[in-house]
Amino acid sequence: MDDSVLLFKDKKGIKEILRKITIFLRDELHLELNKKTNIFKSKQGVNYCGYQINEYRMKIRHKGKVKLKRKVRKLKEKIKNKEISSEEAKRYLCGHFGYLKYANVYKLSKKVFY
Repeated sequence: MDDSVLLFKDKKGIKEILRKITIFLRDELHLELNKKTNIFKSKQGVNYCGYQINEYRMKIRHKGKVKLKRKVRKLKEKIKNKEISSEEAKRYLCGHFGYLKYANVYKLSKKVFY
């Protein structure tokens, strides 16, 4: 495992958990956390695995939205030019649908797909 996110209700609690994790990693696994290890306020949010996560929702990062819109636009053009069928385009987008289902993307879905 490379990256992790822990969500906690209070700063004191997360500091204690982080201390225990650090000790476990050092003593049991002979590993160390890197310099990027940080504690953020939940309102600030964090970028993780292509999502922007904060205390209320999980959204697709801007970069991911732009890439998705570009891909859908290209697929629509290919369908229009009869280079691929709509069924082939649908299969191509299945992975993207899986990615979208975990985020708050109602407006984005309407805009891109309908």
